Amino acid sequence: MDSRQTVITFAFVGIVYVLGLHVPLPGIDLDAFTGQSYTVDSGMLSRVSILALGLMPLYAALGLAEIARLIGFPWLKRKDKQSGNIGPGAVVVVIALVVAAMQACGLSGGLAATPLVDDEVTNFTILTIASYMGATAFTIFLSDRIRIAGLRDGFWPVYSIPILLGLPNNVIMSVEMTRTGAVPSTQWLIVAVYLVMSVAAVVVTSVLWRSACRETGVVEGEAVEPKEILIWPPVLAITAAVYVLGVIAFIAPSLAAAAQGATLQVIVLAIASILIPLVVFSYIRRLKVANIRLIVIAIIIALIQILLLVSGAIVSAFIQLPVSPGAIGVIVLTVTALGLQDRDKVKVEGSLRPHVSAQTDS
Repeated sequence: MDSRQTVITFAFVGIVYVLGLHVPLPGIDLDAFTGQSYTVDSGMLSRVSILALGLMPLYAALGLAEIARLIGFPWLKRKDKQSGNIGPGAVVVVIALVVAAMQACGLSGGLAATPLVDDEVTNFTILTIASYMGATAFTIFLSDRIRIAGLRDGFWPVYSIPILLGLPNNVIMSVEMTRTGAVPSTQWLIVAVYLVMSVAAVVVTSVLWRSACRETGVVEGEAVEPKEILIWPPVLAITAAVYVLGVIAFIAPSLAAAAQGATLQVIVLAIASILIPLVVFSYIRRLKVANIRLIVIAIIIALIQILLLVSGAIVSAFIQLPVSPGAIGVIVLTVTALGLQDRDKVKVEGSLRPHVSAQTDS
């Protein structure tokens, strides 16, 4: 699949995703919904749509699978080497569906307590669980339609779709805030500089990583370098940092209660900054290539990812304009855009099904 076909598929998946956000859960009373001063075409409808969970179940499943790969879980490693890579895909699907069912169970209880649910509907909880599990299976199907060179599966391109969908409203809101004087116009300049420098930093890491992979023999010929190292380290680090805080809150609730607001964010960033290099070098270890240049590039990648997280947090804390997609959003959008430009067709390890991507041992 060349880049043009990939872009067309990406656009098609985006359209389907938007339509899914406008399909309400079975049992939702649209008359009651509009009676709450909401319109059917408002953003509030997406919160009671079949895609209300978004990509979170699949995100959680893929995150666990990625951690298992980095740790070197033997069973998963054996399955990754099998033809077609169906094993880990099945595990990811099962975990995602279980997470969706658990989240649906909790959300159905909250919705049932509101006037939005039709009184004549019975078994609303079962309907909600079935709908969310079906929607999660559908998002897995959509993510497997997109072929991005260097990425194990199409999750990140699909992840970028809600970000792109939210940009127009965020820009309009930012313009209105500036017009009414709620925020100074200089904030636009700050956000613009941040976005340009962040995108440039991600591009630099991608170029350095590609050159290092080719010079060290990680990839050969027309193969595309694995791009997971460009996205997953900050994502896994932030996720792990939140889990660590959850454990601390469970063990010492008084200590967690004392850390609020900015203090809590600083703690999360500090933990994530420690974990990012560990995750980056876990990817290097899996390549089984001992090379000084590769190690130096890995250090640079880790430092840039830490700077992106910290700068993104600073911008979010002091800039009121909602136009910035955040550090993770910038990384995902940039890496996805770079992948869309690549026409290479190579084998991938660990995908939900065989498709084009990087050919490595990782």
